[in-house]
Order: sequence, then structure tokens, then C-alpha cells
Amino acid sequence: MQDITLISAPVRPEVPEAHCGTVFERFQADPNLVAIPVLQRGVPIGLLKRTEFLVRLADRFGRPLYENKPVTELMDHAPLIVDQDMSIDSLYAMLIDDQRHALQEGFIVTEGGLYKGICTSHTLLQLHMKRAEQRMRALDAARIEAEAATRARSQFLANMSHELRTPLNAVIGFADFILAEQARGRSPDNVWGYVADIRDSGSHLLGVINSILDFSKIEANAFSLREDYEAPQEIIHRVVRMMTAAARKKKIILKADVEDLGVELFADLQVVKQMLINLVSNAVKFSPDGSEVTVSQKLTVDGGIEIVVLDNGPGMNQQQLEMVLQPFIQGDVGLSRRHEGTGLGLPLVKAFAEAHDGKLVLESQPGVGTRAVIRFPADRSVTREGREYAYI
Repeated sequence: MQDITLISAPVRPEVPEAHCGTVFERFQADPNLVAIPVLQRGVPIGLLKRTEFLVRLADRFGRPLYENKPVTELMDHAPLIVDQDMSIDSLYAMLIDDQRHALQEGFIVTEGGLYKGICTSHTLLQLHMKRAEQRMRALDAARIEAEAATRARSQFLANMSHELRTPLNAVIGFADFILAEQARGRSPDNVWGYVADIRDSGSHLLGVINSILDFSKIEANAFSLREDYEAPQEIIHRVVRMMTAAARKKKIILKADVEDLGVELFADLQVVKQMLINLVSNAVKFSPDGSEVTVSQKLTVDGGIEIVVLDNGPGMNQQQLEMVLQPFIQGDVGLSRRHEGTGLGLPLVKAFAEAHDGKLVLESQPGVGTRAVIRFPADRSVTREGREYAYI
């Protein structure tokens, strides 16, 4: 809501004893001066209106008759007076309904009954034009944002087509091969290997579907935490063990640089594990072969817990950092097609962190690498003694 002080002009007032000749000279000297307030101890008691005032004094006998008389002789004793707290929209409605004359003649703005300024049709028109420009800019920004969201969702659907079809085709292909061999009365030499491939493809497919479902729950405010206690280094060690095989395929050194902090994390442990898997997976996926990815932890100054994933991959600029935290968007479409992904990984981590009253912080520099930090607040960091006390 905008108040009227934005459009009121601090016109110098006159006192009731001021002579009309003095006011005439002020109006003559300033063609843009529409009205002058008359005050008594800071309180408006009247308004001198340019047109009416000059018409009176322009008469053949007007100047000699009124020049030395007080301005109270020619002022409007009951001008429109509005408080500065009135909203612009309410003012518009009042002026249009029953105070249209005040648009041309001007009106007085007060604060707690004391004079603040004068408003005129000119100042109102300026504000109206400014608000119209602001609305146009807001509409343009909303249109651009909506178009970007539409493009992102279209790209997301295209990615989903690839993400879902690839494991499904693998499952169907391996299963068809096994069935065809059995129909010929033969058993494939590597039947258990094919079964393992089917399971891996099914697990990947389930992970993709779970990401979509998790994000849908978060958007619908239907996501709830199942909280428990565990030392953060234990979670880190488990995730590093899980992701080591994927890192080895690219000759990437994946290591956990952790020590016992003497505290446990009170959180949804499965969700924390998923957050860390997403971050490590991204780091491994986009880092060059033979590079290094490090997962570490530390206590913050206020007693919170930080889990950090550091890589020396391609890095991102500020625009890309903002983009990758938006759902359905990946930092570089060309890069994302060389590396599979739904575009939900980082937005999910961000949403999961915020569900724990924490946050995800990304720091990156092109050509240097990325530092991803999950920050948990101090009330989620519990000493072992404190945990034992909580159960008493």
C-alpha cells in the first residue's frame, strides 16, 4: 500500500494575517503553484486556490480592494483535507465519487491534524503514470518468468522421456533375451548378470520416480520428517562407500575427510542420506576424470552442523547457480544431455534442507569447482549426553 506523502508537495504555507498582495506575487512568480495552504499553529484552516484568487485580483477593482487585506478574505474555509495514512486507492475512490473539484483545485495532506503538503491533479497523474509503468514491468517480469517455467517444464518432460525409457528399455530388453533363450531350450551363459542388470535398471527407475514423488509432496506441503539421531560422520561414510564404485569408473578419488564431532544429528536420516547422495552424485557426474571429490563436516560457530561436498569440476557462474536451484532446470542443457538427470536433484536437496530448518548453500567458480554445503541449525545438533537426557 502506498500513502499520500509520496505525491504531496511541501508548499510553503501562509498565516491568516498575510496580505493578499503577497500571495498574488507568489502565484505570479510560480505558474506551477496551484494552491497555498493557510495555517494557524500548524493546523490548516483554509486553502488559497490559484484560479479563483487570480480572477478576484485581476478585476479592475480587485487589486486595490484586496491587496492589503488578509488572505482569510479570499481563502476556501472548508477545503478537502486528508490524512497521509489514507491509501492511494482510497483517495482515488473518494475523489472520483464526490470530490472531483479537488482534483483541479488541490487539497491538503495532514499528519495527525498538522500540515504536511499539497496534492494536485498533476501530482496524482504523475503517480498514476508511475504505477502504470510499474504494473507493466511486473506483468512483463511475470510473463518472462512464466515463459521460462514453461520452457523448463518442457525440457523436464523431454529429460523424463529419456530418464524413464532408458531403464525401462533395459529391463524389457534383458527380460526378452532371457525369455527367448529359454524358449529355445537354452539358458543364457550370464543369466545372473542379466538379472542384476534388470535389478539395477529397476532401481534407477525407482529412484527417478521417487524424486518426482518427493518433489510433488513438498510442493503440496504433504512431506513429513521421520526424525532420529545419528553421528553425521557415519552418514557420510555410508554415502561415500555407496558412491565409490561410480567414482572409480571415472578414476575420481572420492574421500571422506571427517572426524568425530562429539555430536549427533537429529534429522530424517534417510532424507539426509538422499541429500548427500544427490550432492555427491552431481559432483562425480560433472567432475573430470581423474579429479577429486571430498565430503567433510564441521560444527558452526553457533553450534550447528555443516556437511560439505567439494569438487574441482567445471564450476558455475552466478546465473547458473540461480538456475540450478529452480525445479526442472539444469545449469547447462547441453551438459545435462551428456550427463543424465531430471533437474530435480538440487531443488530437492534445497527443499529437504529447508524442511529441517536448514539451508543449501552453493559456492562455485567457473573452471575451479563447486562447494555445496548443507547447513543444519544448532537445535539439530545434539551431544550424546543430551540425547540420553532427552530419553529420560
